[in-house]
Amino acid sequence: MASYPEPSGAAEPASVPAPQPPPPIHHQQSPPSEYDGIPSSVPVSTVAHHGLQALQAASAASATPNPADLAQQYAQSATMQMGDPQFPPPPPPPPPIDTGAATSPATQKVTRLRRACDMCSQRKVKCDESGPPCKPCADLQVECTFNRAMKRRGPPNKHAEAARLAKRSKSNDISPVPHHAAETLVSIANNNPPVTLDAETIAPWPILELLVDDFFTYIHPLMPFPHEPTFRAAFADRTDRTSSEFLALLASMVGALVASFPRSARSHLKAQHSTGLFPSAVSMIDHCRSIALDARGSRFMMKEEMSVSDAATSYFLGIAAAHTLQWRMCKRFFTETMTFCRELSSNRPKGVSGLGAHVPGLGLALNPSADEPVDHIKDQIGKRIFWVMVAGVRSMAQLGVSINEIPLSPPTSQEPYPELPIEVDDAYIFSDQILPQPQGTLSLITGFNRNIRIYLTMNELIGVDMCYGINFFDWSAQKNILSNGLATAKQSAEDLPVELQVKTDNLQHIQNHNMGFDDSGLEYYPPGLPAAQAANDLRRVFAEQPVRRRHLQYEIQKANIQLSQLATRSYFVERYLNLRDAHRDDPNFAERAKTEEKDDRDDMMEDERDLIVQNLVTVLASISQRNMEPNGCSLINKIRQVASTLVNTNGERKGLVAAKAKEYLNGFLDILMKLEKMGASPRAESMTPQDEEEELRNWTSLREYQLQFVSSGGFMGDGY
Repeated sequence: MASYPEPSGAAEPASVPAPQPPPPIHHQQSPPSEYDGIPSSVPVSTVAHHGLQALQAASAASATPNPADLAQQYAQSATMQMGDPQFPPPPPPPPPIDTGAATSPATQKVTRLRRACDMCSQRKVKCDESGPPCKPCADLQVECTFNRAMKRRGPPNKHAEAARLAKRSKSNDISPVPHHAAETLVSIANNNPPVTLDAETIAPWPILELLVDDFFTYIHPLMPFPHEPTFRAAFADRTDRTSSEFLALLASMVGALVASFPRSARSHLKAQHSTGLFPSAVSMIDHCRSIALDARGSRFMMKEEMSVSDAATSYFLGIAAAHTLQWRMCKRFFTETMTFCRELSSNRPKGVSGLGAHVPGLGLALNPSADEPVDHIKDQIGKRIFWVMVAGVRSMAQLGVSINEIPLSPPTSQEPYPELPIEVDDAYIFSDQILPQPQGTLSLITGFNRNIRIYLTMNELIGVDMCYGINFFDWSAQKNILSNGLATAKQSAEDLPVELQVKTDNLQHIQNHNMGFDDSGLEYYPPGLPAAQAANDLRRVFAEQPVRRRHLQYEIQKANIQLSQLATRSYFVERYLNLRDAHRDDPNFAERAKTEEKDDRDDMMEDERDLIVQNLVTVLASISQRNMEPNGCSLINKIRQVASTLVNTNGERKGLVAAKAKEYLNGFLDILMKLEKMGASPRAESMTPQDEEEELRNWTSLREYQLQFVSSGGFMGDGY
């Protein structure tokens, strides 16, 4: 026996109401019903209004209905019960065949619509079955649609609601099928699991170990952060897999190393047969920057407190951008570093304002970590980062960068600078205590602080430029400011320890010291396989003789200190002479000169200029490749600043020594500019063996110039 669909609960009346007279019929104004569209076999005059009349009408109908009509009615009823817009409305029934006999009112069928269209339901008018489009929609010339959802009468069913909620949550987990190529790509990108970042996404682990060693050997003496023992322990424990902060720091350190010392990374990649990973130094720098920024994440700036690692990461990213001539990016990262330094506890004022002293709890609110014990590692590293930023900003001002690019005002009584870091090596600094530096061993922080002291001599001049501008004062006051700054800069390097001194007035001492080439027999780059290290390998020598490694680091600091002092002295001298020339161009200068007494400072500045030339050539002759190349970009910028100023000066201001040294200075500048181009500057093609040979030839030419200068007797030789 055939089974039929059971009627829905909404179609059955809850109770049988009492019979009532049928209401009058309105053809166009009757309100639409949810069940409009269901055909009925009852004549219009005998439309049933309750269950009893429906039974009577059914018994009055034909006892043997047409099977096709029954199938159509069941299909229409099922469509009405499902109420799903994805089921299209069934086609309208075929028109009745006119048999010529008049149909009596008792047997005439009135078909109720399955469902009113969207427009008719919105307009509250009766819809017909002539469409779609229906007649009202056709008359209005609008689209006839059936998109609205069917609503169930009666109270909500909690079981049905729970089923719908489960279905909706399940459908949210499954991405919709894209219909266009762009949607397909977006769907693939969104559904792919995020790539897990760790240290080996920077470079293979064996290469990464060598790069970390090179960083602490060559870069750390000038940028003494992060804390070496703590970093090496975290590196060995693979903290990069659990700390995105550490991973960002590691990536930025490698990027800074490659930018400063590109041949180191290229050598390690060759030893591991991995040169295909990065065709050039710039590609590796960009890769490291991307990893550092990805490790930080999009919510990095929403951190409640920044750490010293965050500040160090920003600084290394800025250094890498500076060495690749991306100046805008460099200034952004340096500004970020300075902001983080100001947030660190090492750069916060020790006291609170007068208001904080009178309002209970305000001091603690302004500085929540005031009552916490001092972490000496974080405190000292934070101070080092701040002071290296001071040196960097002042050095940029010497190169002509506006002091408003990265504002750093001189210290005042209300806003003092933090103290200089303690001159103790990292091995003796712990979180809870700082041990004394062993006797007889000079700390690397000593050379770092001495370099900072040179740039502090610019504070008075920077303060004048930021507040008033030096032209606010008369010529006499300007001379006082510049001559005092020059005298202080010269005194800043007079009491250097023996390990950091360069005997610029004794070339014989340099020659006896082999000009720093006493390690020329060593292999400059260590091989990739530690087990196959030769006896003259640098890494093996440094491991067996730590004193040699420390001596190399002293030489790097020595070159940096001497060039920083020369650049600062040249900055004061050139500003003095430029202001003097502008003063002499004044039409009233001749009349004032008759009444003014002769100032010996003019002659002193001229003599100082000649002395700077002599010191520069002597220092250039004493710096070896190993001491210059790892920090070549910063040192070369300082050398170019001084030498270009001296060489390009007009004849009237060129002293006797400067004129004699011009040939050597031009030769040194030409070589240094070639080396600058061979470094990490952006290049479209990758480094080829021919490029490496050219780079080595440039270093050979530099050595030839150095030997030629010494062999000629320096400034006391026949050429002078």
